Amino acid sequence: MIYLILQIEYWPYVEAFLTWVSQSAGIFVLISGVIALTWLGFERKRRGSFFKRKSESESTISKSLRVTLRLISYSGVIVGILDIWAGSMGLILNIPPSFKYAPAGADHFTCIFLIVVGIAMFFKPINDLPLASILGLIAGTAAAAILASLIPPGVEVIIAEWINPKLLLIIVLIIVAAIVALTAKFYIGVLQTISKFLSWPPIAFVIMVFGFVQGILLWGFGISIFTNLL
Repeated sequence: MIYLILQIEYWPYVEAFLTWVSQSAGIFVLISGVIALTWLGFERKRRGSFFKRKSESESTISKSLRVTLRLISYSGVIVGILDIWAGSMGLILNIPPSFKYAPAGADHFTCIFLIVVGIAMFFKPINDLPLASILGLIAGTAAAAILASLIPPGVEVIIAEWINPKLLLIIVLIIVAAIVALTAKFYIGVLQTISKFLSWPPIAFVIMVFGFVQGILLWGFGISIFTNLL
């Protein structure tokens, strides 16, 4: 019922918004520059240095500033998802990054930039969450539930002669959860490493400058650094 209501009443608005996001990559490049600015400020304060890590303490940052920077960083999760969407749709559908963009088609570098930075934005605020374990538990529970629903009536009696059906479901849950968690941990670890690297102050500074310059050029003037100025 909820799905039908969403589909009938709200889906046209969702579809229109996603279409606008796909056609507004330039705006999200600019917004990404703002998020990178918060990375630059927070990481520089936390590390105690622009280049080297001198301290892991956050005591040098005022509470209000730390909360503000963290809230903006957490909002990067949503921005990251939209960045990935804008970049992916731009590449797949060959959509220009802004309505003023002169060349017919996507700016490929901008699309790749949005996808990479979007992934970093999504994973940076959740570095401390046991995401791999959560995914493993969800997958294991789903596998056990699907297996229980697929067992035909009467077959559980045959299974019970060899092993307790409940114990079998628990074993399936544990095995699937472990496999998914270990696999997810590897890939999530790689993505989190990329996220930490991109938030390193010198790299965050480059992303910030590029985001502001490229975003203003695309959104305001319809040109790109890489297709028009180089």
